[in-house]
Amino acid sequence: MADLSFITALKEVRSAVLSDAAGGLVEAVREPDGESVAAVMSFIASSLGQAGEELGLGPLGRLSFAGPTQASLVVLFSEGILSTVIQPPGAFPAVERALDAAL
Repeated sequence: MADLSFITALKEVRSAVLSDAAGGLVEAVREPDGESVAAVMSFIASSLGQAGEELGLGPLGRLSFAGPTQASLVVLFSEGILSTVIQPPGAFPAVERALDAAL
């Protein structure tokens, strides 16, 4: 994944951050504090891997959560970690399909 243009072209994606596994910021779009988000996503990715192992599922690759006004999607892949904020949360399935098509 060279850049975030494929996912940020979707009007429902309010912000996106791409980071490496160590928490280093690779790219941020419409996110004022991309470095902090990248660091937190690295921790979440590590925790997600541990949770998958503890559950006997192997490494987990996605985490999503939604509230009344927005949803978030975190995707782990070979090149790094992608974090997106989606508004409205009902648009989540369309964003996930676009991401699946791009990856």
